[in-house]
Amino acid sequence: MLLRTRITLIVATGFTVLMLGIWGATVLRDRVAQAREGELAIEGQTVLWREIVAFQTANLARILERIDTSSPFRIALSFSDRPGIAAAIREVGIDIDDPATYFEVVAADREVVFSDGTTNARYILDAGSLDRALKGEVLSGLRQISGSQVIVITTRTVELPGRGRAVLVLGRDAALGMERFARGISAATTLITLRGRVVASTDFRLWERAKVSITPRRPTAEQLMLDGRNYNVTSIPVADVSGSAVGALVSLEDTTQTVQATAFIRQSAVAGAIGLVLLGVVGLNVFLWYSFRPLESAIDVLQALSRGDTSVTVGHAGNDEIGRIAEAVVALRGNVQALAESRRQRERVRRRQEVVISGELQALADAIDPTDREEVLALLAKGEENENDDELKRVARVLHDLSRRIVEQHTRLSSMVVELREALITKTKLAGLQQELEIARQVQLAILPKEFPPDARVAVHGQMTPAREVGGDFYDYFMIDDTTLGFVVADVSGKGVPAALFMAISRTLLRSTALFERSPAGCIRRLNDLLAVENEQMLFVTVLYGVVDLSSGKVTYVNAGHNLPYRIARSGEVTTVPSTGGMAVAVLEGFVYQQHELHLAPGDTLFLYTDGVTEAFDIDEQPYGEERVEDLLRSGAADWSVAELNERVLAAVHVFERGAPQADDITCLTLRYFGGHGPRRTR
Repeated sequence: MLLRTRITLIVATGFTVLMLGIWGATVLRDRVAQAREGELAIEGQTVLWREIVAFQTANLARILERIDTSSPFRIALSFSDRPGIAAAIREVGIDIDDPATYFEVVAADREVVFSDGTTNARYILDAGSLDRALKGEVLSGLRQISGSQVIVITTRTVELPGRGRAVLVLGRDAALGMERFARGISAATTLITLRGRVVASTDFRLWERAKVSITPRRPTAEQLMLDGRNYNVTSIPVADVSGSAVGALVSLEDTTQTVQATAFIRQSAVAGAIGLVLLGVVGLNVFLWYSFRPLESAIDVLQALSRGDTSVTVGHAGNDEIGRIAEAVVALRGNVQALAESRRQRERVRRRQEVVISGELQALADAIDPTDREEVLALLAKGEENENDDELKRVARVLHDLSRRIVEQHTRLSSMVVELREALITKTKLAGLQQELEIARQVQLAILPKEFPPDARVAVHGQMTPAREVGGDFYDYFMIDDTTLGFVVADVSGKGVPAALFMAISRTLLRSTALFERSPAGCIRRLNDLLAVENEQMLFVTVLYGVVDLSSGKVTYVNAGHNLPYRIARSGEVTTVPSTGGMAVAVLEGFVYQQHELHLAPGDTLFLYTDGVTEAFDIDEQPYGEERVEDLLRSGAADWSVAELNERVLAAVHVFERGAPQADDITCLTLRYFGGHGPRRTR
C-alpha cells in the first residue's frame, strides 16, 4: 500500500472517529436532555395537578361555607328533614341531581343524615377519614368511592344544637379537573386506578391503542411510537385525602412535529459533515499524489539498485524534503556503481585464495581419523557450495573444527591407552577373585552335611541356595550319641564373604559345643558368649537348634531370633512351632536362652527354613510370605519325601519370583520322625 494511501486512510479514519465521537456525544446529550425533560415534565404536571385539585377543593369549600350559613339548611338538618335539606341545598345553587356532584351529611354517631342518592354515602369517607373530620380536621383531595370512580372532595364540620357535630362532605367527579389538566398541557390524559382501571380519559381510543404499561405508584416518563407518530408518555401518581396513592394520571403528548424537525436537522448536519470529509479526503489524496512523485521516482531507483541495475535515474526533483531525498538517491546510485566494481575485483582475488586454502585443508584432513576426515571434507564441500558465505569466516570455521577434532582424537587415544592398562589389571584381579570365590563356594558347600546315614527312626534332608557365590545361611544335623540327633538352621546377617566366614565359625563352634553340652539352651548360650567377644563387625546370626530323642520322639529346641519352623502331622495338619523368645546370637554377651520341648508322633515332620523363602520378591516387589508356605505344606507335604518337600518349596519360590533376581540365601531343612522301632528307611 502506497504511503499517500496510508496517510489518506489515516486522515479519513481520524475524521470518521471524530464524527462518531461527535455523534455519540450528541446521542448521549439527547438522552440526558430527554431524561431531564421527563423529570421536568413529571414535576410540572405534578404541580399543575396539585393546583387544579387545590382550586377545585377551594371552590367546594366555599360552597360548603354557603351551605353551612344557610338558615333553612340548619333548621332542616336539626330535624333530619331530608326534603328540607335538599331544598335548602338547591336554594344555595347546588344541583344535587347532577351525576358529577356528590353530597352527604354524616352525624357524630356515623349515621348518614342526608345523601344525594347518587351513591351509597357510606363509601365516600372511610372510617379513619370520618374520625379525622369529626375532630374538626378539614379533608380535601381525591377519594376513590368505587373500583372505577374517583372524585374530588372537601369536608366541613358543623355543630348541631342538641345533636353534636356533623360532617358535610361535598365532592365533584375527578374527570372535570382531569379535562382542565389535559387542556393545560395540551395532551390526551387518562386517570387510572392502582389496579389499572380507567377512571376517565380525554381520548379513550388513543389510550386503548397505546396499551401503555404503567406502574401507578411510580412516576415515569418515556417515549412511545404509535401509528407512525411520536408521543411523550408521562405518568404521575395521585394521592387521596389520606395521603396514599389512589391511582396515576397518564398523559400522551404528540411530539411528532418536534421529533421530525430534530431528525431533519440532525440528518442534514450528518450529510454536510460527510460531504466535507469526503471533499477533504479527496483533496488530500490529490495533493499527496503531486507531492510524492519525486519520492516514487527515488524508490524506483532504489529498487533497481537492489536488483543490481544502475541504469534507472530520477527524472524530477523538487526543492522540498522529498526533492532532497531524490538528490541523495542520485548520489547513492553513483556510489553503488563504484562499489559494485570494487566488489567484482575482490571476488576474483577471493576465489584464487580459496583454491589454495582448500587444498591445504584437505591435505591436513588426511592426517586425522577417517570418520572425522569425511566430516571435515563435507564441511569444506558445503562451504564451496555456499558462494555467498564470507571466505575468512568459512576458513576460520573449518580450521577451528579441524583443530578441535585433532585434540579430541589425541585425548581419546590417550584415554583409551590408560583405560586399556587399567582394564588389563582389573581383569587379572577379577579372574583371581572369581577363582577364589569359586573355591570358597565349594569349600562352604563341602562343610555342609551330605546324605544322612540310613536310619529306621528318622529321615533328614537339607538344601541351601546362596544368593551370591557364597552365602551366610547354613544348616547341619549330626548324631550326638546313638539315640540323640542334633539339627540346626541358621542365618547370618549380611551376604557375601563376611557372612560366609561368620557362618563357618558359627557352625564349627556350635557343632563342637553340642558334643559336650547336651542342653540346647546351654549350647546356644556358650555359642553366644564365644561369638559376642570381639565382634567388631557387629555381625549376628539367627539360630534354631534342637535335639531329638530318637527312641521317644521328644524334641528339645531353642529359637534364637529365627523364623518359626512348621510341624506337619501325619494327618496333614500344619502348625507353627512356638518360639522360645530368644534374641539372635552374637548380639549381647551373657544372654540366657530358654528351651522348649515337643513330642513327635511317628510320621510327623519338622520343616525349618530361613527368611530367604518368605522374603523372596517377584518382579512386582511382592513378598512370597508365610501364607504361601503354609498353603504349600497343606497341599500334601505329609506324603512327600523329605528331599521332595525341600525341592517343591524351592521350585514354588522360583516360580513366584517370575525371573526376579534372588534377594537372599534360601535354606531348607526337613526332619521326619518314624518312631523308635519303625521300619528301616533310606529317605
